[in-house]
Amino acid sequence: MIEELGTIKAVDKDHIWVETMIKTTCGGCVANDHCGTGTVARAFSPKTQTLIFRCSKHAEVGQQVKLGIPEEALLSASALMYLLPLVVLVISALGAQYALPYLDLQSELWVVLFSFAATGLSFVKIRRMLQQDDKQVYQPRLLALLPRKGGAGNIPVSAEERNIPSS
Repeated sequence: MIEELGTIKAVDKDHIWVETMIKTTCGGCVANDHCGTGTVARAFSPKTQTLIFRCSKHAEVGQQVKLGIPEEALLSASALMYLLPLVVLVISALGAQYALPYLDLQSELWVVLFSFAATGLSFVKIRRMLQQDDKQVYQPRLLALLPRKGGAGNIPVSAEERNIPSS
């Protein structure tokens, strides 16, 4: 489970709004201070994301929470978003290179256009697939409410709350 901390920004009867910082890879690099890319990354304001979770436990605004996502889900989502379009690009370029001359389209421009179109369609299809019905395996889960300073240990959340982020 890959874990991240977030801060509760709002609370109602049975939901909490949690804000997390979107981290860039430059933030974890040891050469960050001496790198031009790191300088550009620092120039832009840090981005945040707000997530809504069901939570029946007592929670307060400003309280820290522990969120998690299974490694398998992260790896499969990465493969879908990065590896699959790359495979589609290569296969469509090879297919277009051999098939388009039969349609009297022998310019490399047609191969490039066909390949980009096929890759773009693969991104659209993957996006729709990930947004459909029960794709909650890719959603972060609320693991625990962290105590305020001077409080007791972590307050675990129930299995039902852990598996159902709200949108």
